[in-house]
Amino acid sequence: MPKTLVIVVDRDNDVGVKAGIITPVVGRDNVLKAANQVLLADPEEADGNAMMGAIKVYDQLKAEGEDVEIALIAGSEESGIKADTRIRNQVASLKERLKFEEVILVSDGVEDEEVLPIIYGFSTVRSLVRVVVKHSKNIEESYIILGKYIRMALYDSRYSKYFLGVPGILLLAYALLYLSPIRAYAGYLLSLILGLALIIRGFNLDNAVGQMRRSPNFLIKFLSAMSGLLIVIFGGIKVAQTVVLLPQFQQLQKGFQLYDFGYVLGVSLIIMETYIWVALGLQLVVNFFLYFRKKRILAIREIVLLIALILFYLPVYNIGLVLMNPQISGLPMIVIVLSVLATLIIIVYYILADYLKVL
Repeated sequence: MPKTLVIVVDRDNDVGVKAGIITPVVGRDNVLKAANQVLLADPEEADGNAMMGAIKVYDQLKAEGEDVEIALIAGSEESGIKADTRIRNQVASLKERLKFEEVILVSDGVEDEEVLPIIYGFSTVRSLVRVVVKHSKNIEESYIILGKYIRMALYDSRYSKYFLGVPGILLLAYALLYLSPIRAYAGYLLSLILGLALIIRGFNLDNAVGQMRRSPNFLIKFLSAMSGLLIVIFGGIKVAQTVVLLPQFQQLQKGFQLYDFGYVLGVSLIIMETYIWVALGLQLVVNFFLYFRKKRILAIREIVLLIALILFYLPVYNIGLVLMNPQISGLPMIVIVLSVLATLIIIVYYILADYLKVL
């Protein structure tokens, strides 16, 4: 019968780090001694259980009269290429020394099984025996996956800018604000920065800016976008200043009341509407002039959206009034007409554009 080597692989060299064992270790008695040393050093070490499992496999094959030997090899605590190189050298040494033709690999988990390609280079793998302590398999695999994600978050620039860069900016901003004369507002300003960061990433604005940069009109589009953003921010500040002074807002601090909440929401909507409409209108007007000479259909689209935006102003304003005063019975007919008209204009435009295949 061909000679079989029962081999235990400790890729991260726990046996050397924890028990001071120098590999390769050959022979049943020597492997058993090494297993006892490892388990005495750390009773929870899975490699010790794998070694005991390998001895059991060895004893079974020996009892059946097979020509079998057992060995323990280890890699390096640094893992990776260095560990695999050390394992390869030890397998080559054992091959020359023991002249085995088949290998039974006894493993304690997924990581040690990554050395299989190395063993295939020297011998046929007869069997793979996994010795896993009860309920530890899923835990080990979860740790391996978690470790890979952590390395990606730390060293991959595609992810590190979010996992490290953004928290770093926030911590730096908070520290600078706290050391400044406006430390009392540090939390509010930090929330503002975080909110802007979430909006930018959530609406994919960073990629939109990247696409704008490839446009010949990048500077105009960027300045108009920044102007619109500043207008909206100023509107938010104006809303906050107004709402804080409302008696209904003071009542909400004492307890939630639907009427007070609706009033505050209505006031916010009415004030904020003008700023938002101006910001959107600015973008549409700028786009109209940019598209007018080369892409007429896109210029028409901007005009259609601008008209719809103007028509929607009064309906949204009246919604704010209804929130402030729920006793208002129904919306004026002009509001309903304007809403329907604005919606029809947009629908008709896109139907025609799709029919003519111009978008």
